[in-house]
Amino acid sequence: MRMPASRFATAWLVGALCAGALAPAAASPLLPPGTHVSGGIGEEDQHRMQLSRSLYNLRLTFAEAGTGAYLSGVDVVVEPVERGRTHGPFKDCGPLLYVALNPGAYRVRATYRGLARTINVHIGREAVTATLYWPILPD
Repeated sequence: MRMPASRFATAWLVGALCAGALAPAAASPLLPPGTHVSGGIGEEDQHRMQLSRSLYNLRLTFAEAGTGAYLSGVDVVVEPVERGRTHGPFKDCGPLLYVALNPGAYRVRATYRGLARTINVHIGREAVTATLYWPILPD
């Protein structure tokens, strides 16, 4: 049995749209650059973060070295390595922080209880995922 051309075109279009929804983050963010979301404390909040994950092409996790325990209360600044607009400071983030960025090289500076961690990332066709660790600090 042959499918009429209009039904075939409709089926193809639906398939293409669904495939696009499941594709990895594109080179350009779906949201305005600098848009961010932070959270992940508790199962419900982690689930909410996972649902929005595909909208952001920089995905950061903050944790304690050795134990891997999640950390919150992290301040973050994302600045282009060359020129462009600095994003942040994003205050009191964690344990997850997702940021939408234009393609390019960035320096991420995250500070937890006065101790800074800096990483360089390159945003391209795929999303960048990184975990930043801090030593166990006394209360």
